[in-house]
Amino acid sequence: MNTVLQMTKITIIVALIAVFYSCGGNGKTAKEESNAVDSTLENTLGQNDSIETYYLIPSPEELFRFIKDGKLKFSKSILNPTTNIDNYMDTRSKELNFGIYSADLAYVASFNKYQESIDYLGVVRNLSDEVGISSVFDKNLIGRIDNIIDDQDSLLKVTNDTYLSIVGYLETVDRKKSLAQIVTGGWIESIYVVSNLVEGYDANSKVISLLASQKIVVENLMLYLDAMKDDTKIAKTIDGLKPLAELYKSLKEKSGTKPQAENTKKSGDKIIVGGDKEVVMTAEQFEQLKTEVTKLRNKITSN
Repeated sequence: MNTVLQMTKITIIVALIAVFYSCGGNGKTAKEESNAVDSTLENTLGQNDSIETYYLIPSPEELFRFIKDGKLKFSKSILNPTTNIDNYMDTRSKELNFGIYSADLAYVASFNKYQESIDYLGVVRNLSDEVGISSVFDKNLIGRIDNIIDDQDSLLKVTNDTYLSIVGYLETVDRKKSLAQIVTGGWIESIYVVSNLVEGYDANSKVISLLASQKIVVENLMLYLDAMKDDTKIAKTIDGLKPLAELYKSLKEKSGTKPQAENTKKSGDKIIVGGDKEVVMTAEQFEQLKTEVTKLRNKITSN
């Protein structure tokens, strides 16, 4: 998380929203974690001459870190097959599926699946050539894979570092539209995988709480995409996300949490869009979520 927060000039921060911590069983409340995140952001972002908006959106690694706590099992069949890479011809399809494959990579790495991680890292690397970000995959980063066998590094750390390097690079070269598509694809795949691994609805499940808390993420993601809606490719992505956005909009919030007005904070000349709302998802809404995210994800991966 500190790695992400140190990137002080990015428009979108791929960071863990405070409410996720309340699902992780670390002993702190969502409000305590929210205050900690707010404080870190205040200290890290510093001052700037222009107003920028920072959207807090989790990386796939941050979503999948709850898989084992939620007692979810590994299932290779749920992933986007590596053989599908040749099916993606246009730029939008390549960028969205780059995000999807990046999420799949984080998923297999979270279960310490070495060979699968090598396979999906290879796909991500090959697809990076197609979307013009191959320079991110330098020899030092890829070479770290060899050290994993000797326990000198971890699969999950390597995959997360790769993802964060991509985010940082795209911001540096001002390719926000490409970043938007990649982040969207990664988020869709993460929610697809997590929701389809849940065998049954349990209102007290940490995983259900994690999925419900994505209401804030969807709001952030739609706002970020909306700023680029004049682009026809982005507009198409927005249209695809609308059913999910409407579903999440219908989710209720528990009383006593922060009101909407406090979900936007200002640090110097920067606006930070985040939040620590506690959201409730019913069994019916959970099933609807699975249906909608599966429909959208399969549409993207089948291109």
